Amino acid sequence: MRDLTILLSLLSAACRPTPPPPMTSPVQGRMFEHFALARDLRVFAANGDLARLHVTAAELAGLEETWGMPPGAEAHLERVRAAARLAAAAESSGAAAAAVAEVAQACGDCHLTNDATLGERFQVAAPLVDDPAIRHTNYLSWVSRLLWDGLVGPSERMWQTGAQALAGAEGLPTPRVGTVPAGDIERAGATLHDLGARALTENDARERVRLLADIWTTCADCHTQAGVR
Repeated sequence: MRDLTILLSLLSAACRPTPPPPMTSPVQGRMFEHFALARDLRVFAANGDLARLHVTAAELAGLEETWGMPPGAEAHLERVRAAARLAAAAESSGAAAAAVAEVAQACGDCHLTNDATLGERFQVAAPLVDDPAIRHTNYLSWVSRLLWDGLVGPSERMWQTGAQALAGAEGLPTPRVGTVPAGDIERAGATLHDLGARALTENDARERVRLLADIWTTCADCHTQAGVR
């Protein structure tokens, strides 16, 4: 009789429906918003789109993400806000790029301090470079994302992959835009190649921030001349 009771208990447990997974917490939702805004800033910095960068940076500067954050994270969050305020007030592509790179560094320092291991989860993937019409855009967007992830993770793997891609033979596929003189494109390509080569051997975090800002500024200046947004 005792064995029958145990068997019935086991069958009852097996047939009991699995509880639904917990719903996404408000903290996760707000952190996703934080990440999405910062990611958009990366794109606007490289494109030289100051109008949209100012709006997004102002929104990031005003975010209040304190629920459930680990002890000490508030100081890092204030660094993010401070960098975002600088980006919102930037009057040049260079100043904007420098401030957005500071956002990435502040995020990375917080992740590192709190053992978030975010960089380990980032995927290198590969750029879509088959179509000549979009090869330039896809390749350099991929490189920008890798270097950004290298700071945000932080991730040495992502940083080195991005730097190598920029410094290598495919560092600047020719853009299909005729509004920028060939000489300017050639000079921009040489600058990006040199910045990528420096990024490969640079280990200092502050210098990496400056290098990424210079890379974005080089791209933004060319995009502004071409009217690209």
